[in-house]
Amino acid sequence: MKIKHLFGLAVIAAMTASCSSNNDLVNGGNGSSEVENGTAYASFKINLPTTSGTRAVPDGTPAVPDGTPDFNEGTAAEYEVKNGTILIFDATTDKFVTSADLGTMNPWTDVNENGVTTAAIATVKLSDVSVKGTYKALVLLNNNTADDATKKVTLPTTADTYATWSKDASKANADNYVSLNGIFMANAPMYKDETTEPTTLVDIKGVYASKEEAQANPATTIYVERGLAKVTMKDFATKGYSIGDGTTYAGATVKIEKWQLDVTNKSTFPVHQIGGLSSTTTGFAKIWSTPRFYDGDNKTFKRVYWGVDPNYNNADYQDLANCKTAFKMIENNDVTGAAGEANPQYCLENTFDLNNMKQGQTTRVVFKAVFTPNGFTAPATFYKIGNNTAIWKEANLKQQIKTVALNVMGITTPEEQAKYDVDLSKGTNISGVAGHQHLVKAENITYSGEATSSKVNPAAITAINEKLGLSAETGISTYLNGEAYYIARIKHFNEMTPWTPGTAYGSENEKFLGRYGVLRNNWYELSVNKVSGLGYPDVPEVKPTLPDDENDQYISVSVKILSWAKRSQNVDL
Repeated sequence: MKIKHLFGLAVIAAMTASCSSNNDLVNGGNGSSEVENGTAYASFKINLPTTSGTRAVPDGTPAVPDGTPDFNEGTAAEYEVKNGTILIFDATTDKFVTSADLGTMNPWTDVNENGVTTAAIATVKLSDVSVKGTYKALVLLNNNTADDATKKVTLPTTADTYATWSKDASKANADNYVSLNGIFMANAPMYKDETTEPTTLVDIKGVYASKEEAQANPATTIYVERGLAKVTMKDFATKGYSIGDGTTYAGATVKIEKWQLDVTNKSTFPVHQIGGLSSTTTGFAKIWSTPRFYDGDNKTFKRVYWGVDPNYNNADYQDLANCKTAFKMIENNDVTGAAGEANPQYCLENTFDLNNMKQGQTTRVVFKAVFTPNGFTAPATFYKIGNNTAIWKEANLKQQIKTVALNVMGITTPEEQAKYDVDLSKGTNISGVAGHQHLVKAENITYSGEATSSKVNPAAITAINEKLGLSAETGISTYLNGEAYYIARIKHFNEMTPWTPGTAYGSENEKFLGRYGVLRNNWYELSVNKVSGLGYPDVPEVKPTLPDDENDQYISVSVKILSWAKRSQNVDL
C-alpha cells in the first residue's frame, strides 16, 4: 500500500499589509483620535489557500521519501469563509479579553507568492481594550451559527486563559467540528527554533484610537489552518487486481469497490496543540531540531507538522472497550465511499506517542472488495475453516462437516449415515451471514430418523468443532457473495520513518514518532498498488495491544499427510 500525504496550503505565504480590501466590519467609528471608553481598533490580515499553486519537483531532482509534504490547495469549498471571529487575549496575563465579528471578510485577494494563498484585511472595533495595552489574537473561521448549540467551539470567558481554554476538549463540540458546511479554521502554530515551543497566538501589532489610524498602520498577519484531516483514494483498478503466481491464492481476482475511514477520533481540542511535545519526561526533547516536524524551507512562516490530541498519551485505550468509547468504529454496511479525488473523507486529527502507536488507536481505511477465487464465477460465496487457508465451496464444506460429525458420533453403517445431513442455514446461519466466528451448532446437524436415536448432543458438537479447529476466536469464515475486507492504517510521516520487521518502537522518537496518525490540515492520499492475498470476511475488530507495525511474523504453512511407506519383503526361515 503506497500512502502519501499532501499538506494543505493554509499557512504558507506571507503577504504585505498593502494588499486586499479595506472592509469596515463594525458600526460606528467617527474618525477622531479620541478613544471611546474601553474601545479601540485593530486591523488583521488573514491568509488562506487559493485555487492554484502545487509544489513541483524540478526535473532531475532525486525522488523524495514517501510522506514528504506536497502542497495542494484543495477545493473551493475547503477554503470558503462563511464567518469569522477574532479572540483577544491579554499578552501579560494570558486571559481572554474580548471577541469581535469578522464577517466573511470579502473580497479575498489572490496573491501568488510563497505557496500561493488568498488574503483579506479587516479592521475591527474592539471593546474592553486599551491603546496602551499589549494583546494577542486568535482567529476562528466558520465557527458562528445561529444556534450556540451548533457552534464548533465554545468561546472562552473572561475567567479563562488561553492555555487552559485551548487545551479543554470540552470546548470543542466534536460532532459539529467535523461539519463540512464551512470547514473550521484557526491559527496555525508557527515554528520558532530548536529551543523554543512553537507559538499559536499572534502578537497584535497595534491597537489604535480610530479606525482610520488602524487602517493606516501595518495589519497583524495571521495564518490559519483547517481543523480537519482529509483523506482521498486514488481510483481503483477498473478490472480489479490479480493475485500473482507463487502465492496461496494465485489466479484470484480482487475488485475493490468502496472504502471508508475507521477508528476516527471522537474528540479534539479547539485549536492545534503543540504544548508538551518537547517535554523531557513525556515528549521528545529533540522534536524541534528534527526536520520532519516543521517546515524548515519556508522563510516566511514555518509550519508545524505534529500535534497533540486529547488521547495522545493515554494507555487506557489499549483496552478494546475503552477504544470503542473514544473512537468511531464502523461495520460492513458503513463502507460506502467512492474512490477518486472528488470523493474525500474528513476526520478529526488522531495522534499518539510511541507507547500508544497501537492498532486500536490508529485511524485506518477499510476497503470493501469482491474476491473471486480461481475457478469461481463472481459473485460467489465461499468459506474458510478456522486458520486453514483453503477455500471451500458450500457443498464441500457441508461434506467436510458431515464427515467429521459422523466420525465423532461413531456412525459407520451407510444406512444410518444417510439419515444425517448438514444445513448451513441453521444455527448462526453460516451460509447467510458474513463473518469469521461461525461455530457448528446442533441445529446444523440434521437427523431424519427417530429423534431419540440421534447422537447429536452437546458433547458431540463440542468435539466436532474441536476436530475442525474452530474456537470462539476463529470459526468458519463466510465470505458472503465474495465480499472481502482489507485494511490500511494511515501513515503520517510514512517512509520518512522507515521500519523493518522485528523492530520495536521502544523510545526511539527520532526514528518513529509520527510514523502513523492523522493531523489537522493534512491531506492523505492513498493508492492501492497490488493485492497479494485474501482479506477478511467482515470488518476486522481492532487489536488494541498490538503495535501498528506488527512484530509477529505470520507464515502460511501447507501440511500434507503422506501415505505409509510400506516396505514388503519375503523371509526364508
